[in-house]
Amino acid sequence: MTFSASRRLLTALCFSFLITLGAIAQDRIRDLEGSLKTHPTDESILMELGKLYHDRAAAGDADGIDKGFQCFDRLLAIDTANAVALAYRGDLWALRAQDSWWPPNKWSYLRKGSSELDLAVGRAPDNMMIRLLRGMNALAAPGFFGRLSVALEDFIVLLKHPAFPEQSVELRVSIYYYAGVAHKRADDYDRARELFKKTISLLPESDFARRAQVELKDMGS
Repeated sequence: MTFSASRRLLTALCFSFLITLGAIAQDRIRDLEGSLKTHPTDESILMELGKLYHDRAAAGDADGIDKGFQCFDRLLAIDTANAVALAYRGDLWALRAQDSWWPPNKWSYLRKGSSELDLAVGRAPDNMMIRLLRGMNALAAPGFFGRLSVALEDFIVLLKHPAFPEQSVELRVSIYYYAGVAHKRADDYDRARELFKKTISLLPESDFARRAQVELKDMGS
């Protein structure tokens, strides 16, 4: 599977529970853009608006990539140590790579994204969203980038995180599924089977459960 195809699959599944499109989201973006005109350095506005544009970009809105960059670039200019903003910007580089047709640009964007996500994890290793963003990014990266071990680390940390049981069922099932994919790619089939079965039992009618069943079948389970 190419990087672009893999990335589309990951974003289509994982951000399906985060993406808030339609009139409500558009109204919120409009409100935030208006507030930003009068409060151009408000970090909370820049963060919320940047996340909304990131989620639109993950859903396939190319315009969301540029607007997301604008928000996170401004936010990081104000607070250079903001690990969450850095992680989201790192993931935007991957989304830009997905849409780039010129290989040197694609690989350059991927390297920038990986570097920023690694830096973000180094600054806030216990932040679940940062770990999820990097884990997905690493899982979608081409094999020759050597990021599978990074994906495994992130999903293992997420599963062991003290706050994991408190997360929404949608978030937990996505983590189980992607952790299963990572372990399968690492040839740890026993752990992969366990994680895919948890995915199915937790949310049986979900897209994650259906894909977990396909993964189990592929392993002869």
